[in-house]
Amino acid sequence: MIATQLAAEVRRPAVAGSFYSADADRLGTEVRRLLGTRPTGPAPRAVIAPHAGYVFSGATAGKSLAALQNAEVSRVVLLGPSHRASFRGAALPDPRLTAFGTPLGSLPLDRAALASLRERRLFDGPGHAHEGEHCLEVELPFLQVALGEVPIVPILVGHLTGREDAQTLARGLAPVVDERTVVVVSTDFTHHGHPYGHAPFPTDRRLPATLEELARATAERAAAVDARGFWHQVEASGDTVCGVRPVTVLLELLAHAFEGSGQVVDVTTSAAASGNLEQVVVYVGVSFTGRWTPWREPPPPPPLGVLDEDEQRAALALARAALETHLLNGPQLAHWFATHPVAGNLAAVGGVFVTIHNTGARAAKQGRLRGCIGTIVGREPLVDAIIRAATSAARDPRFPPLAREELAQVRLEVSVLSPLTPVPGPEAIQLGRHGVILAREGRTAVFLPQVASETGWDRDTFLSQLARKAGLPADAWRRGASFEVFTAQVFGEPE
Repeated sequence: MIATQLAAEVRRPAVAGSFYSADADRLGTEVRRLLGTRPTGPAPRAVIAPHAGYVFSGATAGKSLAALQNAEVSRVVLLGPSHRASFRGAALPDPRLTAFGTPLGSLPLDRAALASLRERRLFDGPGHAHEGEHCLEVELPFLQVALGEVPIVPILVGHLTGREDAQTLARGLAPVVDERTVVVVSTDFTHHGHPYGHAPFPTDRRLPATLEELARATAERAAAVDARGFWHQVEASGDTVCGVRPVTVLLELLAHAFEGSGQVVDVTTSAAASGNLEQVVVYVGVSFTGRWTPWREPPPPPPLGVLDEDEQRAALALARAALETHLLNGPQLAHWFATHPVAGNLAAVGGVFVTIHNTGARAAKQGRLRGCIGTIVGREPLVDAIIRAATSAARDPRFPPLAREELAQVRLEVSVLSPLTPVPGPEAIQLGRHGVILAREGRTAVFLPQVASETGWDRDTFLSQLARKAGLPADAWRRGASFEVFTAQVFGEPE
């Protein structure tokens, strides 16, 4: 392997001779073969392509980038995940660099674009992250053959980058993306096998098809420019998509500064080349055609109202899909987002709890409650809060973690909360109507409104149990405690 180093202000290749040929003639021939004939139709404005060794992912990379051949492109923004350095936000190359090299020559850095990005928030990651990093480098020979010496803007995104950070980075990128700019995101999808610490599926002949089905469902969320659905699918499933963060940056950029559409170009696995089922990586190509536009700020969320029957069914299906995705590592959340618009009350900010109930003989033996987690004060749209509450309820610390075998034996209930209202004392609490937060001496506890109805407790017992839940003496509610109440719209899956 050729070591990465600064020489004549050119970043020398780190993986030539391992991921791809170090011989210029062989490399050029191989890349031209992989790109093939340019397909008909407009050139893409953005592409998602894999970054493994060419023997494994080169065919998918070639299909993804083939339509760029001979396109009128004046700049390529490259986004990829940092595999070697941990940071939040984006890392730009060392300012001393002027080009990135490969055996085919070098591609100049767009230093003006990079200079403008350095002035923007979260573009201050460590420049040394580019040393030895392969994810952007393996795309360069394809760009050289397809576009010639096109200026590039290489950006690595750190794994500490959150969803809101991704939108901040996208907003910062928007001014450097014009009608002749192409954005290429480099990522592999699922890494399956014990060496990767992720092996939820049986290692048998069906594994490649299972992984391809999962990757296609996830990639369809990207092709639909659904940053929320893409992020939640990967996060809830525990999927090992190494470039989830740079892909989300791209999707936020497309959502706010693009008009067009995307399509999944190719899905394959390393097993197709190696036959090895012990370590399988999935490779995906996605292409977006259209035009870049000025940045559009997202609209404010609508006010929270009463969920109608369709919204209640959608919310319960969402909670179920989140739980199944979390426990089965499958594509259920991606399928939910593909069939449900995030609008109306699902897009409104509100507090919400998801409760998991045992059913049948299990309820009689172990009790009805199996888990209940949520947020009292709304800080995010219901769609996000429901997913977070459902997956958290499966890990309610009062109970053993929910097992996948229990999915068919539990019933889900969603409680959408009203804003909190302080009350002067216990006499103002209406059992069965009010949920209650008790606070005293820095300790707090909450019961949802349905707790009183389900237990049959009177007010004193209700409040004594609430005090105990807060870690206080049973009579602590009688003096020195404060109370806030709320109402809840409660609905659940059929018994």
